[in-house]
Amino acid sequence: MESQQNQRLGQQIKETNAFSHKSLFLGILSSVVSSAIIPALGAGRIATLAGAALSPLLVAVITTRGPGVARTVGIAALSAIALVISIGGFTLPEAIAGRGTLTADGSGTFVNTRRTPTPPLPSAPTTEPKTKPEATTPPTTQPGPKLKMPKSLTCPDAKVGEAEACKQIGVQNVGATTVEIGTAGLEGDQAGDFTLTKVCNGTLKPHSACSVRLTFQPTSAGVREAFLVVHLNPGDVTWRVTISGNAIDNGGDPEQSPGTPSTSPGGASQSPEPEPTPSAG
Repeated sequence: MESQQNQRLGQQIKETNAFSHKSLFLGILSSVVSSAIIPALGAGRIATLAGAALSPLLVAVITTRGPGVARTVGIAALSAIALVISIGGFTLPEAIAGRGTLTADGSGTFVNTRRTPTPPLPSAPTTEPKTKPEATTPPTTQPGPKLKMPKSLTCPDAKVGEAEACKQIGVQNVGATTVEIGTAGLEGDQAGDFTLTKVCNGTLKPHSACSVRLTFQPTSAGVREAFLVVHLNPGDVTWRVTISGNAIDNGGDPEQSPGTPSTSPGGASQSPEPEPTPSAG
């Protein structure tokens, strides 16, 4: 009697069309498609597993027929078969490629599979030559130490060969860190016309200042120019301050040409005395 009932239930399940080629194909196809699309949309494993299970269930409901327990068993069986084939089709290749089991650490479509991460390639160190600013008139603010220093200084006019004191050059630390400062000297083709009389070397604390002094003693007439070089740390920064001055020719009275006899106070002209010449031996 029980054997007849089982045979009858099996026949009813077969009549539901749950295990036909068409139903199995559509159920497996829908599960595979869901397993591929849902992860691509950014969903996690739970959403992927739900989509892989619900899609063949929907196909089974549509493709099976018949009432009662037989159809319910057919729908459940078709959904389970499609889900198992879909999961195996994804996770087995992932596990083989990851060289681990289905429950090892790593990323996978449905379960964890072990992946051997590829270490990032070390970046090649960049070696760039350290260059110093070449501008002869730097701005009052530069990268590095925050100092306040003039761009240029013009000394008073001076006669050729005579010395004139220039105004001092103030250097003020307006930043919040201590600065190491060093007066390197003067540069330029006409640097010999200027002389440093006071330098600013050593440590300059925040909100403190020092000064540099020069004299202008030109060797030729005209505008003379040089550059005061100051080194600053941290940052290895070089500042250049333009120093200039106008030299006046003092070679004689411009209204009296050379060789003209001078006039004595009495009005009589006097010729310059000839210089003695060495006698022949």
